[in-house]
Amino acid sequence: MTIEPINLLVHFANVLLLISYSVRSMLWLRWFAVASALTVVPYYLAQEKVLWPPVAWAVVFTAINLYQIARLYAARRPVVLSEDEQKLYDLGFQTLRPREFLSLVTIGQWRDADRGHQLLTEGQHVSAVRIATTGEVEVRRGHESLAVMKPGQLIGTALALTDTPSPVSASFIGKGRYIEWPLQQVRAFLDRRPELRVALQQRVSQDLARKLESALSVGGS
Repeated sequence: MTIEPINLLVHFANVLLLISYSVRSMLWLRWFAVASALTVVPYYLAQEKVLWPPVAWAVVFTAINLYQIARLYAARRPVVLSEDEQKLYDLGFQTLRPREFLSLVTIGQWRDADRGHQLLTEGQHVSAVRIATTGEVEVRRGHESLAVMKPGQLIGTALALTDTPSPVSASFIGKGRYIEWPLQQVRAFLDRRPELRVALQQRVSQDLARKLESALSVGGS
């Protein structure tokens, strides 16, 4: 039995497709799928009556795979953090992968603060979670100073989770800079990223543990 040369394209395309199913790398799978789709196109075009439907579908599959390939390459690019982002990352977000951390920071808002700028207001509900990256924040109840929070500590997290009015106020002692995440945006973001929710819950637990340890040490002294 003789095989026409043009028919070899069909066999070669299917061999490439079989290889794509055997590789573990998603990137290589998609490259082999693209090669398979493009290899068989000349066969369809060489027929006495051009087979346009399979040509069109080959083009569609190729376009989809090329788009996904571009996304895979983009995801492999090294993440470059700004000065503010790097400082925040070093203050306690090392458990997150840099790309996950960057996606979280993207929905936040960076703000500068002058002396006396309030982050929490006594008696009011918390509308955002905040973290100071520079400057110290004083926590007060009425006229009594309760604590001074260093950069990197979460401000208003427990109140935000319980949706209760803040029993204290918190304001910058001097100039500073902080990032804030509006609660609605954070909730919507974490609903789409459940794996990131777990990592952030660990971060919150660690922060609460540090605050409790600090409070006990102050009480003991």
